[in-house]
Amino acid sequence: MRRVIAAILFGGTAAVILHDWLGVGGPDLDLAINGVIYNAVVVGAGLACLTRALRGGPERAAWLAISASILVWAGGDIWWTLYIEDNATAPYPSPADIGYLAFYPLAVTGLYLLVRARANELDSRLWMDGVIAALGAGALGAALVFEFVADRATGSAIEIATTLAYPFADIVLIALIVGIIALTRWRPGRTWSLLLVGLATMAVADVAFTLQTYEAGVPGGDWIEPIYLLSAVLLGLEAWQPEAARIRPEARFDGWRELVVPAIVAVAMIALVAMQYFSHASALTTVLWSATMLAVIGRLAVSLRENKTLLEQVRTDQLTDLGSQARLQMDLAERRRPTAPLTVVLLDLNGFKRYNDTFGHPAGDKMLRLLGGRLKAAMRGKATAYRLGGDEFVVLAEGGLVDFGLPERDALAVSAAEALTSHGRGFDLSAAWGFASIPEEADSPAEAMRLADVRMYAQKESRRLAEPLGAADREALQQSH
Repeated sequence: MRRVIAAILFGGTAAVILHDWLGVGGPDLDLAINGVIYNAVVVGAGLACLTRALRGGPERAAWLAISASILVWAGGDIWWTLYIEDNATAPYPSPADIGYLAFYPLAVTGLYLLVRARANELDSRLWMDGVIAALGAGALGAALVFEFVADRATGSAIEIATTLAYPFADIVLIALIVGIIALTRWRPGRTWSLLLVGLATMAVADVAFTLQTYEAGVPGGDWIEPIYLLSAVLLGLEAWQPEAARIRPEARFDGWRELVVPAIVAVAMIALVAMQYFSHASALTTVLWSATMLAVIGRLAVSLRENKTLLEQVRTDQLTDLGSQARLQMDLAERRRPTAPLTVVLLDLNGFKRYNDTFGHPAGDKMLRLLGGRLKAAMRGKATAYRLGGDEFVVLAEGGLVDFGLPERDALAVSAAEALTSHGRGFDLSAAWGFASIPEEADSPAEAMRLADVRMYAQKESRRLAEPLGAADREALQQSH
């Protein structure tokens, strides 16, 4: 079956190209080639996509919709060949137009289902990029094509509506294609590319046919017909392609791809401003232009929210919910002025390594989370607490010795150390601390941190020397001698 379909697709398209572009066979073969063979190729493309749907899997509904879109297109062509071509009294619109126009909603539905099948969840920024790219492309297409046709369409209301439906549907389809490419981070891959290029080629051929109808600088003749068939072949080739890779949910770009959406918007806006200057824009162009700008504003708002969330994650220690080392550096950077009084308290847990070795690292993390919560509660309204890393903590308090006085500063350090103290069966955790104040004892936050570190380790060492040796320590000391 696939071989027969492939022979129809490639052989039929080659015959139409040779006839319409090179004149092979002459006018006598017009009906056979541009009628029978042409229609057979389109039907073959629809059947190829139908075989893809019959494979089953999560993409089955999508390919059923896409194959139906091509088959109704083929139905329109067959009706055109049988009842409209060379018939000067043929009605307009006709059943052929129903088939042609039905192609678009079915194709759009298929694309939507395909995106759903290949991307369960997408970053909101990625969705916004797709919307912006689609609206920008749609606004530009409306200004270039839709307005041109709208200015020249004549006839009854239903005739004008049918005439305008074609460029409108083409613009929607192209805009959707651009949006989907944006969702793939501008890396659609071979499978997506064949499908999207096939649909885009069909839309471009349709636009060219419309312009040819109004003699808008497009040469006459049947040269556009093979372009439609190239579109059908590209769509039919999907039957032989593997399933496309899933669209990754996160919005991360690299290199030039990060500039694509801003470039699309910039080009579209420049072109639309120029067209607004030289001519009166239609309501559709104005609506799409406005929607594009609103989408850009929405994307900026989403980025601002995401960046704020990311910054908060960086500023917060995920284990203890205290300020992180990054936040400590940011806060210290804001206090580089020597005249800003500041007190730094540096704390380090005693006995935490033994606790980890005895009870395991998960228990150690649980203990750090508990002690961090206590420290945060003890410092609330007095100072800001941070986890420097491991079992080291920092407390920053506004004001120096002049503001605190020695007793108040000692009380602050003792309160922080008590919050980091815990006793239980088989463990005894306490905290050594050191402090320094700006400007009385240090000229900068960095110097205050160094001085507090020296004082903390001096206290830690004095405690170690003052504590009686345990049995293990006595045994190790005897072995060293």
